[in-house]
Amino acid sequence: MIAKITRGERSGDIAAYLHGPGKANEHQYTVDNRRHSGGVVIGGNLGREGHTEGGTWAADLREAAGTRPEIRKPIWQVSLRTAPGDRRLTDEQWRDAATIMAERMGYEEHPWVMVRHGEDHVHIVVSRVSDTGQVWHARQDFRAAQSAATALEKHFDLIQAPRQKTPGKARSSQSAVIGNQQQSTVKLSERRAAEAAELREARRFIELSFPTLQPGRRPTRPAPGQTPVIRPPVRDQRPERGFER
Repeated sequence: MIAKITRGERSGDIAAYLHGPGKANEHQYTVDNRRHSGGVVIGGNLGREGHTEGGTWAADLREAAGTRPEIRKPIWQVSLRTAPGDRRLTDEQWRDAATIMAERMGYEEHPWVMVRHGEDHVHIVVSRVSDTGQVWHARQDFRAAQSAATALEKHFDLIQAPRQKTPGKARSSQSAVIGNQQQSTVKLSERRAAEAAELREARRFIELSFPTLQPGRRPTRPAPGQTPVIRPPVRDQRPERGFER
């Protein structure tokens, strides 16, 4: 059993997605041996079983969340998917699985609904705020969901799916941080190389323009009463410069 968690602000958004066709028309369900596009409610504690539209249950969750408007991302969602090649669970078995999940996670008293897609997975959507304003904080929800998935595999005699050690989002963020650090290192090296090249070019220009100015020495001046020696201007023969000094 594979469990993946997301959180959001609006129940209507997740409802529209779950009852829609999906990103690649992958959302389908079967009723009376006929395939339909979208999702169907098969469980929960809202009494919405059989609904193929999400407007009603989304309003139920929205009303509960509205009792505590200060709570950020009050909508919690977990998808449960059997491992590839595993047997098909019936709607009744999925309902039992969802009840076990709710009890183990601690949101059984909060409004929640379960939507089925296809043969191998369901989605459970929960309002973290109850009808009476109590908040389910969902602390350590990733670890708890992984533990619950293992318990469901044992309970229904399913194939044990590989467990994630860290949430996918955290792994992506860590990879992004490493990538940004590498890019910053490359840019810093390039900038330092460019600055060094500019410094070398500046020193070369000074040496060519003022050959009498040697490092550590000041330009000589004629002694009192001595006639200064005037030298003719020197033309720079390099074609890339193109001007006289």
